[in-house]
Amino acid sequence: MLNIVDVPDPSESARFPEMGLLFPVPGVEKNTIVMDDRDGSNVQRLTASEVIFKVGAATKFKDRKVKIDLFVTDARFALACSSYDKGGGHTFFGGGGALVFNVGVNSVSKVRAKMRSRGKMLVGQVRYPWLCRVGSSPKTGFGSHEKLYFETSVKGGGTTTLTLYLPSNVSAAQVAAEVARRAARFRLATKNPDGELRQTLEALTSVKALDGGANAKEICWHTLPAADSVDETSARLSPATV
Repeated sequence: MLNIVDVPDPSESARFPEMGLLFPVPGVEKNTIVMDDRDGSNVQRLTASEVIFKVGAATKFKDRKVKIDLFVTDARFALACSSYDKGGGHTFFGGGGALVFNVGVNSVSKVRAKMRSRGKMLVGQVRYPWLCRVGSSPKTGFGSHEKLYFETSVKGGGTTTLTLYLPSNVSAAQVAAEVARRAARFRLATKNPDGELRQTLEALTSVKALDGGANAKEICWHTLPAADSVDETSARLSPATV
């Protein structure tokens, strides 16, 4: 879900679809990613100033006061931060409750190793089949931030949580609701569910932003049923109607 990778040369574009299953393919322009057909044309872009990635309760990656661009598409939520050369290209991805450094192990990493580099970039994504919950919490005073949260599950058990700090003029609750709506539509198209699952997902396609009210400091969550574990197989799901 979160990785520091080489920015590829555009001449390698034929390999982008396979490369972008687990981690976004960095774009040539600053703080961009390569979009695929499933992302659609209505891509919302915003920024964040801090990113935190946890496996279970353990913080595996954290960086503050950075310029991160965020992308809400029809198929995923993604992030990109250019000129990033911390961590030596390791993969910050939780599996079985432990951190997995899989650079040079899987086929995607081997492809990247052969490509011409245009610098390093921090990239990450939550593809909608993986999303268990998306949440938000508002700023609570001077110096606080709007926060956006994504929770996924991994094979073998355990969860990962991605937290992002948004600008004060952006409503994290509104962003979380938009992600929930798009994720529900994507899941309806890919899984073609029936019964109670269909009813739940259909209700989520028009869900409103959640207000914590008196419990403003607590995270307000939208729960997405029938989530898949984070892996390349679930990332290949391709609905014809999305």
